[in-house]
Amino acid sequence: MKLIDFVIGALLINAMPHFIFGITKTHFLGLFGFSSKGNIYYALVQFILGIGLFCNQYGFSKFFENGFIIGGLTVMFLYFIFGKFLLNKFQLKNPAHNK
Repeated sequence: MKLIDFVIGALLINAMPHFIFGITKTHFLGLFGFSSKGNIYYALVQFILGIGLFCNQYGFSKFFENGFIIGGLTVMFLYFIFGKFLLNKFQLKNPAHNK
């Protein structure tokens, strides 16, 4: 394993929880502070950097040949597309919880 592979994996994996913290409005420290928008922006920056490093290291053609990358990105894209909808649909409707 090369160090660049570790960095690419760390960036892509760390983007997911920051995005989830952002859409759930959970205050969690990221590069851009504790805000939900800051966490979403931080997730996007990490995602773009991770994909950019992968394409720079291995080329764009290898992108579609790597099952780990495709699987992880599929889950991430599904969160980007459906995350807010699923959160609103399945969030607890307990009045005591919302106080």
